Amino acid sequence: MNQPVPAVGPPARALTDPTVCLVGMPNSGKTTLMNALTGGHFHTANYPGVTVTLLRGRSKPEHGVPFNLIDLPGVHSAVAPSPEEELACSVIEGRHREVKPDAFILVVDATQLERHLKFASLVGRQGRPVVIALTMMDLLGRTRQSVDPARLASALAVPVIPVDPRTGRGVQELLTALEQRRGALNGGGTLAEIPADPVAAYERVGDLLRCGNCMTRATEVDAVTARLDNFVLHRYLGLPIFLIVLVSLFAAIFWCAQPFMDLIDAGFGAAGDRVKGMAPDSILLRFLAEGVIGGVGAVAVFFPQIMILFFLMTLLEDSGYLARGAALVDRPLAAMGLHGRSFVPMLSGFACAIPAVFAARAIPARRERLLTIWILPLMSCSARLPVYALLLAALLPARAAWQAGFSLAAIYIASLLIASLVAGLTARFLMSSRPPSLLAMELPAYRVPRWRTILKVTWARSSAYLARAGLPIMVVSAVLWLLANFGHAEKTIVAPAPMESSFAAGLGRALQPALEPMGVDWRVGVGLISAFAAREVFVSSMAIVFHVDSDDEGTQRQGLLAQLRGATFPGTARLIFTPASILGLIVFFFFSLQCFSTVAVVRRELNSWPLAGLQLLFYTGLGYALAVASVQTLRALGVA
Repeated sequence: MNQPVPAVGPPARALTDPTVCLVGMPNSGKTTLMNALTGGHFHTANYPGVTVTLLRGRSKPEHGVPFNLIDLPGVHSAVAPSPEEELACSVIEGRHREVKPDAFILVVDATQLERHLKFASLVGRQGRPVVIALTMMDLLGRTRQSVDPARLASALAVPVIPVDPRTGRGVQELLTALEQRRGALNGGGTLAEIPADPVAAYERVGDLLRCGNCMTRATEVDAVTARLDNFVLHRYLGLPIFLIVLVSLFAAIFWCAQPFMDLIDAGFGAAGDRVKGMAPDSILLRFLAEGVIGGVGAVAVFFPQIMILFFLMTLLEDSGYLARGAALVDRPLAAMGLHGRSFVPMLSGFACAIPAVFAARAIPARRERLLTIWILPLMSCSARLPVYALLLAALLPARAAWQAGFSLAAIYIASLLIASLVAGLTARFLMSSRPPSLLAMELPAYRVPRWRTILKVTWARSSAYLARAGLPIMVVSAVLWLLANFGHAEKTIVAPAPMESSFAAGLGRALQPALEPMGVDWRVGVGLISAFAAREVFVSSMAIVFHVDSDDEGTQRQGLLAQLRGATFPGTARLIFTPASILGLIVFFFFSLQCFSTVAVVRRELNSWPLAGLQLLFYTGLGYALAVASVQTLRALGVA
């Protein structure tokens, strides 16, 4: 299986082996070829100053020739509009501080030679040995095309090796040709003479192919792809079909992951109980069980969602459908300043903002990627469900299930509408000076997915989640546990304390002046503070501060509802949880970015604390302001 980046350096022999970079345009088959070359034994690597993940590995021993292999992000041109393409170009041109390629494998789609080879001049001009890996050879028959690799190699003056990465055919010949090219003075051959200008490059490549009689052109379009596109890209049916596909993807993330999440949660809960059972009175073991193990569990519990998200996205991408979906929704999303690929992160945000932030990597332009990540906190994630369920149950009559269901549906629909509004306003007033990017992509031919490859890529992408987000989430959880379980004491500065006298409670009382306009007191403030570890913690925090003691979740919830409905401000008969204050809390949870885990992941993805902090302050401040406005308006209208 794929391993995380090792803490120690690679073996000395690996340091002396040549570094070979796989380069090419998107959808050319680079990652599949990387799997074939390394046997799937690659790891993700990150470098200072960038947030892009690269795949690094070594050629399989049975190939005989040891190479260090790096799979660079796909590049359309040297004018790189995204961090991924900028990183790839910096490596190719030798500007990167750490990755210094000794040779290149140029991965080219045989069905689109002109388009893929016009980029090759950037590689050919570097003076490094180049070998062309010709992929998609099995698709030539669909369009009655043919390519002669020997004539193409003669025309370009570089080796051209037909490969099928999904079966491994041609991989050994590719590495052998690369070894034979080591030390070549004119490593790029005729590729170095192709102009840098895209239009001139396209014409020059066409001349080379015609003069060399390297291929016969298509006499008809790919029949299979054409028939499917007539259906999925239909003027009227295309968008509904795409919405059905994405709703199914969302349902899989939301529902299929739940049993695995429950199993992981139960496993970490049992581990924590076992640790506490060793010495029930030990505060250290309680911290290890609830703060450390619980913090790790908070990370691991989302792993099934991550796996399912990346599995389905890789499946759609490998089949060729994801590019069509992005083209379908690009126009309506572009009106709001977003990108066609923004819809998948927005939809997956209903499950959890953390995998949604990772899904935003598929958006090539930094402008639209930033805007998409900016509005993701407005998606009503699954962690809000327990909070909404509790507040709606406290607001509505006990037997009004249909009203609660309607209200919950309205919340989810409103999150999409308001997120679109915020995106449009942000793009209009804060990004108006930056021109929106165009959706430029090729529509690859449909192919039957290779499950082994998809599973390997899914694991590589998903394991990066634990490596990147695990530590900050665990640290935040541990700190919040300490605040909720320790407080001031007479003889010592810090001592174990119940929730009512903890540092968290003290902070809640300090926030009392700010909480009063929302119609709540410090006890609700403790819940709001605790919810920054995870929104659903608000429910258990309310059970603690309102003294609801039950091991059964259902009994605890009923007891908590009874306590909430009868709770009053200290020394008065005035109810805390009224229709106005409950609606104010719903508004607050709707808008506020009340999840430090999301903040940590956003910071790592954007490599910027200021942007992550601004997002936290903006949405939390907006949630508070709108909650206060809602409560005060309802009271002015006579709603208690």
